[in-house]
Amino acid sequence: MKKIAIAASSAIALYATLTNLGVAASTEEAAKLKTTLTPFGAERAANADGTIPAWTGDALKPPAGRAHGSIGPAPFADEKPLFQITAGNMDKYASKLSEATKYMLKTYPDYRLDVYPTHRTSVAPQWVYDNTFKNATRAKTDKDDLQLVDAYGGIPFPIPKSGIELIWNHYTHWQGSTVHTNFPNYLITSDGRLQTAAVINVTDQYGLYNKNSDVKSFNGVYWEHKGVTTAPSRSSGEALVGIWYTDFKDKEIGSWQYLPGQRRVRKLPNVNYDTPNFYTSGVTQFDEAYGFFGKPDQMNFRIVGKREMYIPYNTNKLNMATPDKAFGPHFPNPDLVRWELHRVWEVEATVKEGMRNVIPKRHLFFDEDSWMIVSADEWDAQGKLYRGLLSYPFFAYDLPGVVGLPFIAFDFQARAYSVGGDVTDYTPIEYQPASFFNPDSMVQDALR
Repeated sequence: MKKIAIAASSAIALYATLTNLGVAASTEEAAKLKTTLTPFGAERAANADGTIPAWTGDALKPPAGRAHGSIGPAPFADEKPLFQITAGNMDKYASKLSEATKYMLKTYPDYRLDVYPTHRTSVAPQWVYDNTFKNATRAKTDKDDLQLVDAYGGIPFPIPKSGIELIWNHYTHWQGSTVHTNFPNYLITSDGRLQTAAVINVTDQYGLYNKNSDVKSFNGVYWEHKGVTTAPSRSSGEALVGIWYTDFKDKEIGSWQYLPGQRRVRKLPNVNYDTPNFYTSGVTQFDEAYGFFGKPDQMNFRIVGKREMYIPYNTNKLNMATPDKAFGPHFPNPDLVRWELHRVWEVEATVKEGMRNVIPKRHLFFDEDSWMIVSADEWDAQGKLYRGLLSYPFFAYDLPGVVGLPFIAFDFQARAYSVGGDVTDYTPIEYQPASFFNPDSMVQDALR
């Protein structure tokens, strides 16, 4: 029987090679999702010294009287920092800091990390866990890893075997089914001035998490986005619709923009790669959004390993502060940022031979509990540290789960930074029909 099993395993691997399909986890591996691993594939146990606790799966309960959709109140508000990390003591904690965080500590004397007790608040509904368990043995990649196959309703690869599988986990991590929010973006210039780049009325819909569908009837659209700009006044009435597919090989990202001054809808040709992001006034590029964004075909992704790292987490307090209090010159107000020790997967992304990108090398760090990218170090073509990205995950009581907003890009050459998605509300709404995300509906919303 053992020889038969080995032969079958070899045949599966050969078939996968010939058909360009990734190999799903075995049933034995998937069984760990109910024992030593969390339903999403993280280590269930605490770390050796208990500074990272065991995952319990208990969702935080919203306090009485809280408004539906509100990010507040901040969880664990009565806790005090365990200690602070500054330029003076950072060497003691260097192994648990990203290169970007070290740079910030060395460059700005007032920058610090207030480290709090760790709380593993990343959770999801049971139906999402059930689908993740199914995905573990059925989900695959195809078409040079540019298509996600047979995944639905949960994390595609809770037991990842390659860097691109972590990228797919990030693209499709749990952040609700359909949600509405006001989405402010800010730019803090090199001289410390805070400017509003855009405030956008946003509806996001995550097609993999439609409870009324299943893996067989899934239409291949994993994300639909509609945004209508409400500020500043010069941009008010602009609108954008975006549609992203689980097939980056043969399906183009559908993006349309409405400009009220032109009174017409235009198709956006390249919301990808190192194209300047107009939502951040061109200070960042599109593939930096949310840690990594858009078509992944320019990059090779290699798993470096797993490590413990201090990252922002449970940062509802930051979102709840007014922008002038939250975002100071060069960095967010350290008094408002909660840092915790978490386990992260580290992936090195390098540009493929023959390809070009302003950022040819990155190290991406994925929260093991949620699979979202929480931090990134980025180098330019000369090998110099160029930018650092950080997500500031808040706990969303109404999902429940954690959401990585705002995401901030620090430009070390310009000594400026941009803030994306400094949201104060995150409201689940009814699942919307496809017609809600077509360009005609975008125009009607913009004209209201």
